[in-house]
Amino acid sequence: MTTTLPAPSSRTTARWPVWLLRAAVTAVTVLVLAQAALAGSFLSGTYEALAAHARNAGIMAACLVLQLIAAVLCRRMRLATRQPVVASVAQCVVVAALIPLGEQRILAVHVPLAVLLVVGVLQVAYVAWRRIPAGPEAVR
Repeated sequence: MTTTLPAPSSRTTARWPVWLLRAAVTAVTVLVLAQAALAGSFLSGTYEALAAHARNAGIMAACLVLQLIAAVLCRRMRLATRQPVVASVAQCVVVAALIPLGEQRILAVHVPLAVLLVVGVLQVAYVAWRRIPAGPEAVR
């Protein structure tokens, strides 16, 4: 006698990309705010903070790639709009530009671009954590 298991609820199985996106976005948000604190600490005279700022940038770049992957998964499964994908691509490009600008001490471009990055990260965090419609058919 064989029995078949009921299919898992599509609502619970299809939601994991949303939680992956939320986890990645939260990590990026914490890291980008830490970047601002580390930059301020360096400007206040704690020169070791500059090395921590550089290390944090690399970690943030890796988390942004994870965020992009999660955003693409959410979009493909129709759990989110294109906005997180587009914003994640833009943020990856900005961080890829910020790292060499910071290393070369081109602060006239590095600082304003970093401020724009913070604004963009906070916007994606808002989008990722707002209530998402109940099913894939709810997102177009």
